[in-house]
Amino acid sequence: MKRENLLGLICSASVLLAACGGGGGGGGGDPTPTPTPTATPPPTEPDFVSCAGNTCTISGDVDEDYTMVASRSWILDDVVRVGAGNVSATTQAAVDAIKAAGVTLTIEPGTNIKATDDASLLVTRGSKINANGTAAAPITFSSLDDGFDGEGEWGGVVIQGFAPQFGQGNSGACSEATGFCNVQGEGGDFIGVYGGTDAADDSGVFRYVRIAEGGLIAGPNNEVNGLTLQGVGHGTTIEYVQVHANLDDGVEWFGGTVNARYLVLTSNDDDDLDYDEGYQGNVQYVIVRKNPTKLGPTGSNDPRMIEANSSDADYTPQTNAVLANITAIGSQVSKGEPGFRLRGAVQSTIYNTALVDVTQQCVRIDNADTDGDGTTDVDSVIGLVNVIGDCDAGFYRGSNVANPETNVQDTTVTLDDAYAVTQAAAQLGAPANIVPVANGSSFTFDQTDYIGAVEPGTAANEAWWAGWTLPGTLTEADEEEPAAADFVSCTATVCTMTGDVTEDYVMVASRQWIIDDVVRVGAGNVSATTQAQVDAIKAAGVTLTIRPGVDIRATNDASLLVTRGSKLIAAGTAAAPITFSSLDDGFDGEGEWGGVVIQGFAPQFGQGNTGACSLATGFCNVQGEGGDFIGVYGGDDPADNSGIIRYVRIAEGGLIAGPNNEVNGLTLQGVGHGTQLEFVQVHANLDDGVEWFGGTVNARYLVLTSNDDDDLDYDEGYQGNVQYVIIRKNPTKADPSGSNDPRMIEANSSDADYTPQTNAALANITAIGAEVSDGEPGFRLRGAVTTTIYNTALANVAQQCVRIDNADTDGDGTADVNSVIGMVNVIGDCDAGFYRNNIVADPDTNTATGTVTIDAAYAVTEAAAQLGAAPQMSPVNNGSSFTFDPTDYIGAVEPGTAAGQAWWAGWTLPGTL
Repeated sequence: MKRENLLGLICSASVLLAACGGGGGGGGGDPTPTPTPTATPPPTEPDFVSCAGNTCTISGDVDEDYTMVASRSWILDDVVRVGAGNVSATTQAAVDAIKAAGVTLTIEPGTNIKATDDASLLVTRGSKINANGTAAAPITFSSLDDGFDGEGEWGGVVIQGFAPQFGQGNSGACSEATGFCNVQGEGGDFIGVYGGTDAADDSGVFRYVRIAEGGLIAGPNNEVNGLTLQGVGHGTTIEYVQVHANLDDGVEWFGGTVNARYLVLTSNDDDDLDYDEGYQGNVQYVIVRKNPTKLGPTGSNDPRMIEANSSDADYTPQTNAVLANITAIGSQVSKGEPGFRLRGAVQSTIYNTALVDVTQQCVRIDNADTDGDGTTDVDSVIGLVNVIGDCDAGFYRGSNVANPETNVQDTTVTLDDAYAVTQAAAQLGAPANIVPVANGSSFTFDQTDYIGAVEPGTAANEAWWAGWTLPGTLTEADEEEPAAADFVSCTATVCTMTGDVTEDYVMVASRQWIIDDVVRVGAGNVSATTQAQVDAIKAAGVTLTIRPGVDIRATNDASLLVTRGSKLIAAGTAAAPITFSSLDDGFDGEGEWGGVVIQGFAPQFGQGNTGACSLATGFCNVQGEGGDFIGVYGGDDPADNSGIIRYVRIAEGGLIAGPNNEVNGLTLQGVGHGTQLEFVQVHANLDDGVEWFGGTVNARYLVLTSNDDDDLDYDEGYQGNVQYVIIRKNPTKADPSGSNDPRMIEANSSDADYTPQTNAALANITAIGAEVSDGEPGFRLRGAVTTTIYNTALANVAQQCVRIDNADTDGDGTADVNSVIGMVNVIGDCDAGFYRNNIVADPDTNTATGTVTIDAAYAVTEAAAQLGAAPQMSPVNNGSSFTFDPTDYIGAVEPGTAAGQAWWAGWTLPGTL
């Protein structure tokens, strides 16, 4: 093996890629031998999905249930049609067939979807979208380029349903003539038809979703809104939705009955809320903010913040909405228009609402001239209750005034950084009686005693919009302010956290953060010997949330300890990963602070085959490794949830607490599979990269670079699965520090301390040794462990690729309990051959030594890496729903992937790969 050639290649890749870097009861029992795997057909996606590396493109008709997973980057290409319900249905049999053929498109929380310029997502009637994001992991749609500063760069999201639509000119419900609805939708030729007779129709869930840069123009008065709702029924859930920088409207309802809460509409070039064609529904909590930097609208757009559009001969008097708690902020771009225009025999009542920075009148109300004789003959029915406006041209335009009109004022309105109104007028003496439109739903308004979308006195970082909206769209990108807490002290630029986190807290991106000494989240690391004590720990649990992009520096005695019963929500993004490092600049230190320790209530198994930690008493209190502060962990809940760790980088840690008592970069003690762990890098840790002590948490997409001891280490009855790992030993260090023995994988259950319940399945690993690891095998699997490794490559290993040791459990010098190891499609470039000690894996399928070359994407270039078929990769059954992605290649990255498109690109620490 020519080590210098491999190192030269890797170092060249480092230079090339530096610019890509971004700122109840546990398992157990005797181990069961892994069956010999059989080949399966190559992995396939449905016809509408194609993947290259970690990037998948979805296009055409989604004709089966499908899930867009957050671990991939997604491109929406051309029109993506979910189901085929936008075709004409003129019989009940045809309607029933559409419903029976309906499919569901599920989008996981945190998924980012970029769209080509001709793309739109169309969810047709009879089918569903399940886009159920979270505040910590919203779902995002935008155009192909980075950032969110475009406009009209793709279409938008269109949802259709079987709810009623009413025709213009008071022609009645769409079903009135034939009993069936086939209303031609606006938005382009692809839209087709919608509508029906089912007011309770359910098109799915749309929650914590951000839609940016859309509004493709299909033709005159035929644009695509950010979110178009055509005949959508009130069985659908819509809340926590942002539409930003849409060239047409933000959200438009065409008929239907779907209610909505918590909308943020920012920098949209036409109307923000638009409803017509007999929409009958309710909306509460809306922030509208017109583009603060644009001088005028594009083309013929007339940017009102609310428009109810049923005018003159096209009037639709069935249109009826109740809106409450809106804060609407105009700008130069909307100076030619009233804040709200309600026209043509519509019905609307607006409660507890504020308008700000409107150069024309606040509200224009128009009645309808239905026969074209120049005289209005059907009135709009408009009520305004507790509505205040800061409007240069007064409150109303024209002679039409709302009726009822209660507590309507043209007055100064200012907003604080939470978007709450600061004037005393916003504080009402009692809640208004907000009466919803009776559309058949059970919707009720929150009876608020304040004006505006946000309750006065709310801290900005606790407002309902904080943390999930697009950065810079409601505040400057880093403007979210830290909350006061006993364990936090802040200056204008830096916050220090120390001691016990005793309440839910958010580390915001507007500050540099320092963790000083041990930061303990919750207090679950104390002994619990009764169910009441366990329940009390869980009830007292707190959540520490870390915003994307937060940079955390640690003092030399610092560690972050998240105790059982509490959670860490560290949901970074590829564009804004979360980073832990030592106090100094750069990432070239080692052992300069502790690390991140997560504890949970999942099972741990004792050394010497003593069984689950809960076996003796029913409760677990396992003393953890890492220092005196660690305390105890464990339980009997394999599904325990300790939160989210995604797009997180941990560097320069590994504080030594004592002999064999170091802190790993990421320590997982009794962590359950309800926890999400993916896209994590540990770099330059003086001890292990990631170590599992029992528990069941699965992991994907790990990058472990320049760690001085082991990279992946699992023991004490860990039962779980790991896929996609890049390991790279320090290419510039000659020897390890102290007593470290740097293996790239170690499963550590040896001799009298053996723990045969330890059982892991690992797949798609690329492990690259260096001089620092010359004295060790690539992988050491010892002492009656069970492990199967699939589709893996080792490179630059001076000793054997794999050492397998059985256990001498009674100390008589003879091994008496075997390790159960399987190797399937494992290749290694190892100077001393593949196995050490003559113990060979069983099964041992397609293992070989030979040249292994790594390209700039960290894919293996040899033909041996291209498999004829994907093996059957069987996960450890730990109670989770984990499945391995079926891969027909060896290594962490699919051969042929461009370096810039690899799953590790753009978020890992610069220069580390």
